[in-house]
Amino acid sequence: MAWMEVNDCAIRYEFRQGQGPVYVLMHEMGGTLESWTETLSHFPESAQVLRYDQRGFGLSEKIVDEVSIEQHIQDLAVLLDKLGITEPVVLAGVAVGAGIAIGFTARYPERVSHLVAFAPACGIAAEKRDGAMLKASEIALKGIRAEGQAIFDLAFPESLQTDKQKYHDYRCAWLASDSRGLGAIYKMLASLDLSEALPKLSGSVVFVGGEFDVLRPPAEIERLGRLCPAADIVIVPSGHFMQVHSPKYVANMLLRVVGGNEKAGTISDEFLKKDENRIGAVGHAA
Repeated sequence: MAWMEVNDCAIRYEFRQGQGPVYVLMHEMGGTLESWTETLSHFPESAQVLRYDQRGFGLSEKIVDEVSIEQHIQDLAVLLDKLGITEPVVLAGVAVGAGIAIGFTARYPERVSHLVAFAPACGIAAEKRDGAMLKASEIALKGIRAEGQAIFDLAFPESLQTDKQKYHDYRCAWLASDSRGLGAIYKMLASLDLSEALPKLSGSVVFVGGEFDVLRPPAEIERLGRLCPAADIVIVPSGHFMQVHSPKYVANMLLRVVGGNEKAGTISDEFLKKDENRIGAVGHAA
């Protein structure tokens, strides 16, 4: 692990150099670069991977004021520049991380060869924004356990708690998040609207929704897909924290999307038809 000053913010990152394209992995709200550890266990050791704690999370510098998606987009641009990564990257994100990835791809299409967005968070419906703004303020003032726990419970339901130790560890990591940072990101999300960015996406774009995701349900992912003609839409038996719930599935999707000309739906179907790739009482993706 290392740190770098990026736009007046100390960012913790890990850049594993090797062969082939660079995979850039963006974590979810409340996550850290460790959120991707199990997914990376299914990658070849030679794969090139950049993952980092986004502004305000993990061991990156904390947020004490408001934050914008533009700051996150520029953080990634500067991080890539300082690391000397000039070739187009494979950009993957989960939830808010996927929203940042979408914004980055729309702004810098020449820097992205493939975009895979898992449970992408592209904004909140207008009628729900006031409530979301209030929730963001309460999280910042009252703490994660008091106000953020309800969000976590929705994102990690009992049906996906196949591995109780994983659930326990991830819940504790969520509760250890900085409440001001989480509140600031949630406030950013409450005012976010990427509807103008979606039609700008081109090339290899995949949106993956979770069958058991109540925060970004399949209908929302399909709605976003209608705004983005370039996107392949896949609905998988998984949840909101997809790289945590289904790390093998996520790794397989990323590697095979990049490795050939296969459609995302075909990749998904072939993975899910194997019994060893379905786990738990609901048979969610491994």
